[in-house]
Amino acid sequence: MGRDWTQTIPGASFKGFPFHVEDEGTDGAGRLVALHGYAKAETHGTEDMGRKARTFRVAAYIVGDDADVRAQAFIERCSTPGPGLLVLPITPSQMVRCVGCATNNRKTEMGKVALDLKFLELGSEAGGPPAIPLGDRIAQGLLDDLADTVADAISAFVPDELAGLLPF
Repeated sequence: MGRDWTQTIPGASFKGFPFHVEDEGTDGAGRLVALHGYAKAETHGTEDMGRKARTFRVAAYIVGDDADVRAQAFIERCSTPGPGLLVLPITPSQMVRCVGCATNNRKTEMGKVALDLKFLELGSEAGGPPAIPLGDRIAQGLLDDLADTVADAISAFVPDELAGLLPF
């Protein structure tokens, strides 16, 4: 006997707000690869920059006598800041941010509001490895040497008998 899909798949929701799913899928999976072209060469280089952030597209809908009101409430839920738990029938549940929410209403389907949704998996809040304050270190090194450099430059143009009058 086969799997009873209707009994084993969960209902869909985002940030606790339920909806029905017509179609779901993953877009943008794979690797980030930088392409390096070389001048006057017949070849190129590639550099693996890590895993791409996964995006999920969902063709969803809300049905019922109050579908229009609930759809507007869902749009507001999608527009609130911060990540939320996305539960889909096939794709494993995970924390995401909603990056797209569009509605589609048809006069032949009263009581139904179709939704085109796009989600981006939650990544690191810090944005990756910590930044190295290289520019700050270079600037501080230059400032540390600046007084001596200016003093040497001025001393080169001041006669020896006046050099003792300089403040440095």
